[in-house]
Amino acid sequence: MRESLFESNFTGIFNDKRLDKRGNIVSSLVKKGQKCPIKSMTNNEAEQKGFYRFLMNEEVAEDKLIQELTQRCSSNVSGRHVLVIQDSTNFGLSKHRKHLKPNSGLGLVGNKKGLGFLGHCCLVMDSNDCTMLGFSDIHLWHREKDKSNNTTRIYKTQHIEEKESYRWIRSGLKSKKLLEQAKNITIIEDREGVIYEQFCILKDDKTDLLIRSRDNRRISNGTRLYDALSSEQLAGIHKIKVEGDKRKNIEERIATLEVRYTKVEIKKPNGKISKELPEQLEVFAVEAKEVGSTKEDAIKWRILTTHKVSCFEEAIETINKYKQRWYIEQAFRLLKKQGFKIEDTELTSGWAIRKLTILLLNSVLRTMQLLLAYKNKNSQPQDEVFNKEEQKCLNSLLIKLEQERTQVENKCDSKRLSWATWIIARLGGWKGNVKQRPPGPITLKRGLDRFDLIFEGWKIANQ
Repeated sequence: MRESLFESNFTGIFNDKRLDKRGNIVSSLVKKGQKCPIKSMTNNEAEQKGFYRFLMNEEVAEDKLIQELTQRCSSNVSGRHVLVIQDSTNFGLSKHRKHLKPNSGLGLVGNKKGLGFLGHCCLVMDSNDCTMLGFSDIHLWHREKDKSNNTTRIYKTQHIEEKESYRWIRSGLKSKKLLEQAKNITIIEDREGVIYEQFCILKDDKTDLLIRSRDNRRISNGTRLYDALSSEQLAGIHKIKVEGDKRKNIEERIATLEVRYTKVEIKKPNGKISKELPEQLEVFAVEAKEVGSTKEDAIKWRILTTHKVSCFEEAIETINKYKQRWYIEQAFRLLKKQGFKIEDTELTSGWAIRKLTILLLNSVLRTMQLLLAYKNKNSQPQDEVFNKEEQKCLNSLLIKLEQERTQVENKCDSKRLSWATWIIARLGGWKGNVKQRPPGPITLKRGLDRFDLIFEGWKIANQ
């Protein structure tokens, strides 16, 4: 049997006898529901102190935690076509400003000069079955100066390596190295990542890019990108489901999209760009424009990709790949808001909070794997997520849950993660009715919290 994904990630960190007992902290993260603040993650005051000592220990390096988390992903990608979904977020800690130590890994975030740190993550998924495989890179940093200087002439004349936006290229390079056993790699990013240098540096025989355009760039025929797309003949109509988001006042709906595509040569932008880079770059552009909607959030995507797009079906494939960005947004939401609430932690050191963030990303991954498994009945084997003891406990719970509601039963393959997802979702409050809305990440996280507590009691009872 393969070792549980979440029991093996951080074992190397605890080999040093000067640290707390090996496995106690990871066990708290995996078995106790991974809640913040720290008090809710531990059984007693002694565990709390041990947890604090671990996170405050300078010998527990941030880079080492990242290495342990990302290394597992490397062994899961052999022979696969993988999607590397990059995105950035910030972690706001201003409401704890009075309790946070100065000069401890925190700085300015947001436009209002709030206090916190920033993170950039690369989430890896299988392109064919949407299996979530792990993280290929995580980069945390803090700003010592206000980023408003990015509009100044000085910033615009800097080399790309000197800019904060170089993180997109750096993470792409690290991901390519880590995922060298993959058959193909497609790097997917939102508008902030559409950097000319990135297309030139990261593209190779087995690596492609797929990035939503932010600017109406100049193209070689003397016109602009958006004009070239608009003038193309309509390739076809495509419908997609738009997930609702109450925070952004986005209602769930089926969006009807007009799809156009074309091949263009993007001209090299003005600024401090290496003379060695080509003066123009050939890419394919796809436009997905929602029709019949007057909403401000109506879809209007212009996507640039190095994948060949020569027909309507390939344009749809491009749109569907870009849609996978939703998962990394959900991962950030789970980490920061209704799930693990990292921004509510009681730690006083920014460095410690950053290390806790890395550990919690591992737990977020488990929740997201369950989310994907529900939508894919032929999901990954549950041995990759739950060990044999946990599976026995899940089976006992299934019998009880099905007895409570005789008209509801788990029809998933018991060897697949979707089977476990059905049970965890029921524990999180989902009724198991096919007519009901599928369980979301918060429901699954809540179900995992409850299962972890039940499992501890189940082990004691069996002993």
